[in-house]
Amino acid sequence: MGTTQTGRSFYVGMGVALILLSFLGFGPFMYERFATGGEMSPMLAMHGVLFFGWLVLYTYQASLVRARNLRKHMVLGKASIALAIAMAVVSVVVTGEVFARGESSATPFSPEQFVMLPLMDITLFVVYYSLAVLNRKVPETHKRLMLLVGIMMMDPATGRLGLTLGFAPIGLLFHFGLIAALCVYDQRTLGRVHKVSLIAGLVLAARYVAFFAIGPTEAWASFARMLLG
Repeated sequence: MGTTQTGRSFYVGMGVALILLSFLGFGPFMYERFATGGEMSPMLAMHGVLFFGWLVLYTYQASLVRARNLRKHMVLGKASIALAIAMAVVSVVVTGEVFARGESSATPFSPEQFVMLPLMDITLFVVYYSLAVLNRKVPETHKRLMLLVGIMMMDPATGRLGLTLGFAPIGLLFHFGLIAALCVYDQRTLGRVHKVSLIAGLVLAARYVAFFAIGPTEAWASFARMLLG
């Protein structure tokens, strides 16, 4: 009973942690943008609202499971499909806007290389969410995949947090740290690392390898320009 309750609390705690990371990552950048008279496109504003709303919904959904209110959890889960579709569509549009402006979010990377990150994140968001829905009747798999949907959304926030702290790689460490927390939880509750957590760690590593190994190539730059115009 204690282990079960601890598990339910873990997912709520992770949801709160993701929300906190979002505030810490985006807060200083938002303040600086508006303090200097900067603007935000309607699509970018919608993008932020949708993704923050997703994190709040995830945390609330986890709290419903902790409270054993599974009926409401399932009803909201069905409603989340529309939110997930809207997030994917808006993300693609915002990525196109950023690329068209030649931005790379204060990073040293070219716009072509930088855009690889959101494109991979959108893909992983769709894959993890789709797998979570397909595995909704397998609780141990479903809840890990839903958490991974949130974790894979954290790159923009953790990356900006690293820039704020003056040490850009800390964003990468935070990203892997979230996966590590899931693996530690697995070990404590299951006595092993769940296959979903293990695969997610390997996918995250492959994501960064692809970014640094393939992202700078002319082949990728040509593909990005063809894809996003």
